[in-house]
Amino acid sequence: MKWLHVALVLLLAMLSACAQENIPIESDMGQVPGLAEGMCPLIHCDTAQSDSFDVAGPQSPGRVLSEDEIDLLWSSPIAGGILDHVYPDGQRVFWVAQVDRIMKLRLSADNRWEKIAELPLEPDKFPRFSPADMQEKLRALDAAELGSADHESLADYWNGYQLEGLRAYYAMINSAGILYVGNRDGVVAYTDAEPGNPRSGIAKAGQYSFNRLDLQLGLKMPMVILIGLNMAPDGHIVAVTIDGTVIAITPDLSQAYYHNLEDEQIWNSIAIDEHGGIYVNGSKALHKLVWTGAGFSTSPADGAWSEPYENGHFNTVLRGERGSGTTPALMGAAGDPYRFVISADGADVNNLIFFWRDDIPEDWRQLPGTSSRRIAGILPANFGDASLDNSYSECSATVFENGAVLANNQVKTNEAMTLDVQLKMKDPKRTPAGIQKFQWNPRTQRVEVAWIRSDVSSPNSVPIVSERDRGLHVLGIRNGKWVWEVLDWDSGETRAVYTLGASERYNPIMLALQLLPDGEPIYPAFGGIVHLRID
Repeated sequence: MKWLHVALVLLLAMLSACAQENIPIESDMGQVPGLAEGMCPLIHCDTAQSDSFDVAGPQSPGRVLSEDEIDLLWSSPIAGGILDHVYPDGQRVFWVAQVDRIMKLRLSADNRWEKIAELPLEPDKFPRFSPADMQEKLRALDAAELGSADHESLADYWNGYQLEGLRAYYAMINSAGILYVGNRDGVVAYTDAEPGNPRSGIAKAGQYSFNRLDLQLGLKMPMVILIGLNMAPDGHIVAVTIDGTVIAITPDLSQAYYHNLEDEQIWNSIAIDEHGGIYVNGSKALHKLVWTGAGFSTSPADGAWSEPYENGHFNTVLRGERGSGTTPALMGAAGDPYRFVISADGADVNNLIFFWRDDIPEDWRQLPGTSSRRIAGILPANFGDASLDNSYSECSATVFENGAVLANNQVKTNEAMTLDVQLKMKDPKRTPAGIQKFQWNPRTQRVEVAWIRSDVSSPNSVPIVSERDRGLHVLGIRNGKWVWEVLDWDSGETRAVYTLGASERYNPIMLALQLLPDGEPIYPAFGGIVHLRID
């Protein structure tokens, strides 16, 4: 299969490279537990992976945005997120990890991106792209006619960069201001060259490389590649790798604990709750492990469990046997009576499943047709089309209060969502469409469909919620142009559409949408970091 060929090529490349010695962080700053107090200190912005923000979003009327309203800092092709850290003096710095650089940014006095510092890194299969390189490549891509042989060829150049991106995609910042970056087969730490100085340069602080001898236990296939990163309540870094291994690393990178999920692969990141529950989507089942502080428990006495989910025919013939495409997301705060972990399965038409994440209520009766009492609700993600025979979500559900929103990421041509395909998605023959909101009804104690928008596309990024004005923010395609669309969380009705333009410089390519403290949108795009100065 194609995915196995890719796996073997990657393995050979990794084994041929010289292994780097683990370098612990020498400063005691690395011992400080907890995430930074920014708006978004890790991918998906909180450990529950909810993608919700305690702010109000843009309030001005929808319109075509002017060049002055689109603040774009050119850099290299992709970044997982724009992670912020607030220093003791109140200064906010944004860290961006990319394959070929680590950047520190700030917003200037006139509310525009300003680069503080940049640390060059050496890429692997692709060259290091300067801002001028990216502008030139985008000019050529945008000038080519969509669907033409020239456009296809220019887009095809980028096939494989999504694998290169795993060298720096997952990242997070702890409360000491240390940036941890997943580096395919380990974790690298960066911090201020002058400790505590937000205006200083960037220095490498430490490194941990996964122990392949430990990873051989239960190894199903040779893909020791980091695919997710989160933080336990005590500050341990929790990583997962494609071969099915969960790893907890001390904040100073000096020690690690390993647990392999037998006969599983992992293709998504993880959610972690306030008690150390770690929710991992394997390729066959959803697992809850419990971090004890010195290892991973799989004991039901500690609250751990595993629940298989359905995988359909397309999981083998179209999806490389990856199973679910979604990172688990948590619903319900401490003390809430209804606390769920929400994930899609791998059925031909995905189902969104609400699992009881703690003890199952004693009076809960198993739902008809389900495989377990742990399933609190399961409904098809068909986006309003009962005749649909194929839907797949590669972005996690967006969770706020008792609702969860899922977008359709299944390209109409059934191509895999590689970077080259994402650069062709404005073609109507490819554009995925459909957003569906599910919600838990506490009165009936059932999961229901709240609303469906089959006309709205969110093809390759996770929608986000602005809690204070109950807005759902979607970056999609309308009439061949990229738009930032705001829907009403409760009704699904469109509030505003802000049109960015047709250029692929606005394409989020599976990256994170975010909001600033003032509600203005930011996100990493193909070739740069975007800030929409809407209000």
